[in-house]
Amino acid sequence: MEEIANTPIAQIIWNGKDVIVDLKPFLSSVNYTDQEEGAADDVSIVLDNGAGLWSGDWHPVEGDTLELFMGYSDKLMNCGLFQVDEVVTSGPPDIITVKAIASFITKTLRTKNSKAFEKQTLRQIATFFCLKHGLKLIDNSDNMLGQIFLERKTQEQKTDLQFLSELATEYGFVFSVKGSNLIFTSYYALDNAEAVRDIAKNQIGNYNITEKCYDTYKYAVLTKRDSKTNKVTAETQTFDGVTVKDDVLLIVGTGGNKKTIEAKVKSGLWNKNRFKQAGTLNDIPGDPLLVASMNFNLTGLNNVSGKYHIVRSSHTISGDGAYTTSLEVRKTGDIPKPKRVPPTAKEKTTYDANISDASEFEDTPE
Repeated sequence: MEEIANTPIAQIIWNGKDVIVDLKPFLSSVNYTDQEEGAADDVSIVLDNGAGLWSGDWHPVEGDTLELFMGYSDKLMNCGLFQVDEVVTSGPPDIITVKAIASFITKTLRTKNSKAFEKQTLRQIATFFCLKHGLKLIDNSDNMLGQIFLERKTQEQKTDLQFLSELATEYGFVFSVKGSNLIFTSYYALDNAEAVRDIAKNQIGNYNITEKCYDTYKYAVLTKRDSKTNKVTAETQTFDGVTVKDDVLLIVGTGGNKKTIEAKVKSGLWNKNRFKQAGTLNDIPGDPLLVASMNFNLTGLNNVSGKYHIVRSSHTISGDGAYTTSLEVRKTGDIPKPKRVPPTAKEKTTYDANISDASEFEDTPE
């Protein structure tokens, strides 16, 4: 990795105007949090309010827009466009904390709704929400979105963000809204992407890595009943070579074609195992390359070393110009692509037919 320029930069465009020169005498810190999934990206700006200006004529209001750039002159990160969502006045000492969320995470995306989808692919469902919210669909799934066929899926008093996130997780994708893009990325693409850099132990202020010895699985099985023949069969997946307990993860079946069923089983196994070894790395020298969804190599920690995936990153530049990055990570380098294992006769008879009574369905032609 080439040497990073020494002077951190935080550029803030407030309602279309570059205000960093005006803010500098009051600026205590700027923080940008980048989320891979499940939550909106956000910005937090802490300002000295000793003179009372920020609780008077300069008081920020809901809906103000902020555009933030952070990093160095040769590596400037475009954090995106945000809208002021919360203003906190506190003391002593007297400060104002301005919190903003990604501008395309609108109130309509965060409003609970109910809707039923019948006989649609995951791509068709995603396209519906793109049209509804004026977003563009980005499919990083090798066209798997178009191959996942759902007999019926119901959104029951859930926000559109929550519904899409849960749907993505169920079938092996990570879902996010970045700018005006609604993005689905396959877990395999994320885990197998190249590392952007190495991080050595001596570059980390403090760290905490936990390795789970429970609730991890080598096999996953989805049982289903053929409503015509009343025969119960099993779809099985395994993580070859992964040192986990030989416990079997039993997944409740739902309707769909063969690829849909396989995707559900693979995803169930991956979601149980992906946080087997995970933790936090804090106070790393600031680096705009270290954002959510990127991979890096952790070195100098013996068995804990390896390739890790960034789930959440936090970038902070303080008023005195210090720039640090903190990460939430999970180990991914030792997790290969799951492979399909044809069910054996033994596997077909291992599970009681009563287990899948609530999940009867017929295969839909691929």
